[in-house]
Amino acid sequence: MAKAREIKKRIIAVTKTQKITRTMEMVATSRLKRYQKVVFASRPYSEALTDVLGGLITSPEAMAHPLMERRAEASKTAILVLTANRGLCGAFNNNICKKSHLLYHEFSVRKMKVKLFVSGKKGISYFRHRDIEMAYQDTDLPEDQSLEKIREISRLLINEFLSGAVDQVHAAYCRFVTAGRQEVVTEQLLPLTVPTGLEREAVETDFIFEPSSAAIVDTLLPLFTQSTLYRMVAENVTSEQATRRVAMKLATDNADEMITYLTRQFNRERQSQITKELSEIVGGSEAIS
Repeated sequence: MAKAREIKKRIIAVTKTQKITRTMEMVATSRLKRYQKVVFASRPYSEALTDVLGGLITSPEAMAHPLMERRAEASKTAILVLTANRGLCGAFNNNICKKSHLLYHEFSVRKMKVKLFVSGKKGISYFRHRDIEMAYQDTDLPEDQSLEKIREISRLLINEFLSGAVDQVHAAYCRFVTAGRQEVVTEQLLPLTVPTGLEREAVETDFIFEPSSAAIVDTLLPLFTQSTLYRMVAENVTSEQATRRVAMKLATDNADEMITYLTRQFNRERQSQITKELSEIVGGSEAIS
């Protein structure tokens, strides 16, 4: 009977865990729908800004802008790593950390000085555990994806680039494709690259700028950097919820299978115990008679 009691306790424990995982799956599904709307709403704005930039990018003022400067002998680089504060989302955090660590190693092999800007407790823990120095740590962005916080990080990275502290800035994050598919990627954030597809049209078109092309470029290029970072953060957070939903669904399904298996074990053990007790009763009555 002792074994049946142990199995019963395991069934109760797994059932409680299943309730938690099912709740987390529902919460992740709700958040995923909300963040998907943010991603889909931000893409048209980013595309429209890219189109406007495509019309200005080949102007002398744009080509001479400091944010467009490609330094011939780049020896210092920065990597922005976007992770989550929480786990229980499959291999989401681990994949981003591995991708950024690989990029860090590639730059180090090329004798480049690398500065890490890490957002999220999981990323901070990953690099701290490996004794890799971080120039910047942030745990607020994964919780509150506010525009003000994104502006703060964008200004920080732009100042690092303009001051010459770094020659280029890269970002490692998870790109949201669909609810069932996400890709961990690295993108160059600075210096800005020329948008493809509009260079020829921009060269052949004679624009009249008001107030001036220089003033427009000075406003537009930092805004484009901020918009790109906002898109990365939005896609990363959405990917986190998508992977958490899948992970919690798998955990809930596994709990269902375990409960079924343990229930069968419990029934067999209980049946064996009842059979044993009946045999003892029958044997005792025969001995008395």
